[in-house]
Amino acid sequence: MNYNKSFQTIDTQVVGEAFRIVVQSPIAIYQEQIAEAATALNTQFENTKNLLLNEPRGHRGMHGCVILPSAVASFRLLFFQHGASTDFKYEALVATTTALLECGTIELSDDNIYSIETVKGIHQVYVKLSESKDEVLSVHLTVKPARIAGERVVVDDERHYIVMEKPHHIKALVLDELAYISTWGITESAKYHDADGVIVYEKLDSMVRSVTFERDGYILRSPSVDSTLALTAILGDQAVQINNSIFGSSIELTRKYEVGYEIALKGYITGIHQFVVDSEDPLQQGFIIV
Repeated sequence: MNYNKSFQTIDTQVVGEAFRIVVQSPIAIYQEQIAEAATALNTQFENTKNLLLNEPRGHRGMHGCVILPSAVASFRLLFFQHGASTDFKYEALVATTTALLECGTIELSDDNIYSIETVKGIHQVYVKLSESKDEVLSVHLTVKPARIAGERVVVDDERHYIVMEKPHHIKALVLDELAYISTWGITESAKYHDADGVIVYEKLDSMVRSVTFERDGYILRSPSVDSTLALTAILGDQAVQINNSIFGSSIELTRKYEVGYEIALKGYITGIHQFVVDSEDPLQQGFIIV
């Protein structure tokens, strides 16, 4: 066998959603401006991105993160993802900050505040560490409220979602009903293919349970920060203090009246991997199981 490519990654999960942080690969970004760097990543390196996102190394729910030095922040973060996924996720800020701190890749901050340069702007996070400072207990984000625009809810003035209550023929948003939920979600996603996602919910006292479908009908494995903000815009603060997924994870909002909401999430490193590509492998680009 002849290994003609190798990759190293740190894999993480945040409320059930998977993020693959690229440590070593043929991806080389030299542009100084982050918009130009993001364009280079989005328009080049297709083979490498497919190798990292697709089965057998990845899967439909995998998101890619590229970490670079930044002149204006603690680090620079670029995203790559499957075509039906959104190009920005707050959960990625948690995943990358956790991985970099727990692996000792960035210096500890005196005030536990870290800034992350993205193509969507610079985001600040506050990190709560263990007493020994070797474990990230939580990463705190401050996020703006979503707004309603016609039949859609808009997050960060750019990501558009359809929000609707659970239809009567689905008994509950639980794993036992997953087959019915999936079939319904694929149909609804096709109706709103130009939206970034379809969110279905059911009320549970001061919390909700929700399922988010991406543009191709794929079910997110997390409650999603975007979805939690969208539901709050529709139902109000009191109704969406906690947003639960059907897989057992949850996101809790804390109101910060002057700026929006605070969300505290915990990331988990699930693996540190070295992948290789055999030059004779007929499935070098991988595949997707839907």
